Order: sequence, then C-alpha cells, then structure tokens
Amino acid sequence: MPPLTLANVLPHLANYVTRLRPAQITDPNHPDYGALINPEYDLPDVHYTVEFLVSSAYLALAGSTYEKHLAEATAAAASINRAQRESGLIDLLSVNYDSAPDASFAVQKLCTVVELARSFGVQGSAWSELLQMVETFIRRAVGGIVSGGFHTPNHRWVMVSALVQAKALYSDLDVEAAVEAYLAEGIDIDPEGAFIERSVSIYDAIVDRSLLFIAEHWKAPVALEAAIRNLTFDLHLLHADGTAETGLSRRQDHGTRDVPLGLASCYLLAYRLHSQLEFVEAAQFLWNQTEAQGTRYAGHLPWLTYALLRVGDPPATEGRIPENYAHHYPVNGLWRVRRGLLSATLFRDATRLLSFVYGAAELSSVRISFTYFGGLTGRFIGDSLTVDQEGATLRSEGRRNPRRPGYELPLGRPVPPDRWEETLHERALRRLPPLTSILRVMETHDCHGHGFDLHFTTLDGLHGVAAQIAFDFAPGGVWETAETRLQPSAGQVIFLKQNWATMRYGNDVIYLAPGAYAHGMWQMREAEPAPNHVRVLLTFRTPVNHLIQLRAYRGLRP
Repeated sequence: MPPLTLANVLPHLANYVTRLRPAQITDPNHPDYGALINPEYDLPDVHYTVEFLVSSAYLALAGSTYEKHLAEATAAAASINRAQRESGLIDLLSVNYDSAPDASFAVQKLCTVVELARSFGVQGSAWSELLQMVETFIRRAVGGIVSGGFHTPNHRWVMVSALVQAKALYSDLDVEAAVEAYLAEGIDIDPEGAFIERSVSIYDAIVDRSLLFIAEHWKAPVALEAAIRNLTFDLHLLHADGTAETGLSRRQDHGTRDVPLGLASCYLLAYRLHSQLEFVEAAQFLWNQTEAQGTRYAGHLPWLTYALLRVGDPPATEGRIPENYAHHYPVNGLWRVRRGLLSATLFRDATRLLSFVYGAAELSSVRISFTYFGGLTGRFIGDSLTVDQEGATLRSEGRRNPRRPGYELPLGRPVPPDRWEETLHERALRRLPPLTSILRVMETHDCHGHGFDLHFTTLDGLHGVAAQIAFDFAPGGVWETAETRLQPSAGQVIFLKQNWATMRYGNDVIYLAPGAYAHGMWQMREAEPAPNHVRVLLTFRTPVNHLIQLRAYRGLRP
C-alpha cells in the first residue's frame, strides 16, 4: 500500500472537497451565501461549512490551486460568522442549539488553520481576509464556550482543547478559570486505558486529539498520559483487517465494524509528543486498511491532513500492530485474544458473550438463552470473568432480576389498581432455584484449525428448561454441512442438529461442531433476535453439559 504521506493523502482530500463543493451557496444575494447545505437536512449547516472551509484551507496551504480554494473558504468563513448566535455559539441541527460543545468542535478545527498559516508564513490579502474572519469567529465563540456547559464526557475535553488552542493564538483571551475548572474534574480514564464512553470507532479519537492539544498548550501532563494510555489500549481492540471490536462501547458505534481511521491522526500527533514508533506503525496500518476506501472514510481526511502538515511525513514503517497476545482487562470485563488473522473477545456483563473474527470470516456474537421466566432471568450474562493459563470462564448466576425466578404471593388485603406496582415489593415470593451456569473458553489448535473449545454447563435450576446457544454470523457466507450447502440470508435461522458445519467467507472459514437438538423453537420467548445476522442454533433442555469446537482456517482445509 502507498505510505502514509502528505502527498498520498492530499488527492483524497481534494476529492473530498470536490464532492462538498456543489453544496456551497454561491449566489451573493442569498442570505446564507458561502454556507454549505447539508443534504441530510436540506439546510445550511455550520459544521458542514467548517469542514469545507478547513479542508479548502489545508489544500491552499499545501499549494493546491491556491486562489480558488481561498476564495471559497473565505465565503464559507463569512457565512459561519453570520450563523453565530448572540452568545457566539452555534447549533447542531439534529439536536443541540446554542451549543458550546458544537462551537468548540468548530473552534478546534479553525484554530488549526490559523496555527498552520502562521507556521507556513502565508502572505497576501486573500489570506489576511480569511484569517481575520476566522479570528472573529473564534473570539466570539470563546466568550460563549467558557460558560456554555456540556452534555457528554467527551465534550469537556473538546471545550478545554478549543479554549487552550485559542489562547495559544490570541494571548489576551481570558480562559484560565474555565480551563482549570474542567481539568479539576480529572480525566475520565480507567486503569486499563478506557474512557467512560469506551468508543473506539468514534469518540476515542475526539478525546485523544483534544487531550493532545491540551498537553501541548497547557500545563497538564495528565492529558498526555491519558491519551497515550487510551491509544495503547485501542491498539488491542483492532482486528487483522483494521476494523475495531466495539462491543465495549456505550455510544452509537456499539456493535459496528469499521476501521477507526480517526485514530490515525491521533497516533501521528502523539508520536510527535511521545516518540513511540508503535504509534507510527498504527497510523500506517489504519491508512493501509482504508486508503482504497477514501469515500467511506472521507470525514477523517481533514484531521489526517492536519497531522501531516503539522508533523511532516512519519518514518517509513510496514504498518504492523500487535497481533499475538491474550490480554485480560478485569476492569472492563474483557478477554482479548489475537493470533494473526484470529481475533476473539469474551465479554462480562453482556448478553453478547463472544465475538470471533478470522480474516473475512465473522461470528459476530455467541448468546445463550433459557425459557426461564423471561427477561434478564432467562439470559446468560457473565456476572464474573476469570482468566487462567488455559483460558477464561464466564459465570452467570441467573439473579439479574431480584424477584425472579419466583412467583408473587397474595397480600391478603385490598390492592387498589393504581397501587399495583408500588405494592409488588411488599409481596412474599415462592422462589425457585436460579439457573446458574458457566461458559468455559479454552484456546486450542488442532486438525480443524485454530480457535476455541466452548464448554457450556448448567449448575443449578430446574430440569427440563428449554435452552439455546445462538451463533450469529455476519451475512454473506456459504453454509455447509455433510449434507447441505447454501447461502443463507440475514434473518435466517438454521438448526445445527448434529455433526459439523462451516461458514465460508471467500478463503476464510469458521468451523463449528458438534450440533445439538432438543427442541425446535425458532425464536425462544424473550431471547434476543438477530435480524441482521444469520443465526445458527444449538438447542438443549436442562441440565446441559456440552463441549463445542469453534475453529477457523484459511483455504480449502486446515
């Protein structure tokens, strides 16, 4: 793949700007002249406009069709000044109005234009006009940001970053009290390197970038330390194809599978402050995985361009990341295993117990359910995750609902209908034993490939309860057993009654054996459905003691 250099990124950024350009209002008589229309809303959008402005300015700094890009950027700058509210803040059309966090996102980006323009020593009236408009916007926005408040944990660091970046450019700005008030809260990072939102594909890049700016422009060494720890943690959430394991996320990237290219600029900026060659390798690796998909990941190109303009081309590397490890993260309830193409994750405190990826082959999740009083009572959720030299064990106590399994008993007095809910806690219960069970996961390599033995055992609970293990595969594979071969579709349910089966994605194959069949419930009551996956079921009635071989290989056979 082409190396991660400014010369190789600029053509993609130029294509991105070319795609944005038709959305700019070019009629000088239009009240929103210079703004870009967000096609999703059919409205002028400050964020969309800032993206175009900053990207165009970067191209001009790189010497690409200088006058044209500056003229368009200047028209965009004039429009965002008109869009500011009296407070100096701006709107996020989908949800936030008069928003300090959203003004901060804009100021972060705009400050980089001024910073780079000064560093490059740009001259001329065109640049002067643009930079004056950008300065006006930044100064007015800072006045609103210092007292504007926030919604989510990451907003705090974007706001602090914007304030310290602006202060570094315009020393008369009064931001100290606000900056110190936010920093006094401490960085929301745990001992293993995860932020509160645990969002490797979206918000980690936002927070890391902000912390790196804070570390550079303010006396806050904890900011750099936190960014380094999170960037190191995220390295161990990547699959062999560069996509990320997002099962930990508490934000909208949960369960998605994308290459977190937004982190690449953070790795480059972190390398500048903390010379760790592994970070350059990570940036190159992420670029390698997305270079051919510029359209899909275009929104990350401006920050990547900024990092290269600021840092220069990084040292040449092969773009390799850690790919042979087994790490237990007890704070986050995670066991991560990487062995080359193989990437697996075991989760505590989740119904998605295991994900298993091998190259292009993807088993998105393994879930266990019982028809035992419904809801959380009937779902295997790991209350504990223990790890030893041979593997890991999830244990589900079956006590997530404090009043189940059991039946309510009568109170022996009137119960008004409007007090039904509040009197429930007063009722005695006829309790039944909880369905305690364990899933033992042991790494192994045999004639069927590399993977795991999954040993599922029930320890308590009533006999005869219907149970299932659901293996939810990404669509697009070819399913094969000794008797059948088919291309299942998303939403399809397959029973593996006995023997073995494989799911093939091109050259990459996942092997599963042996099957089990004790009932034919396609959709067990209150078991989570999988409409976007191909579901393979093994079914049981308690007690259960079943060992499953889960393997993967590349080619015609192991």
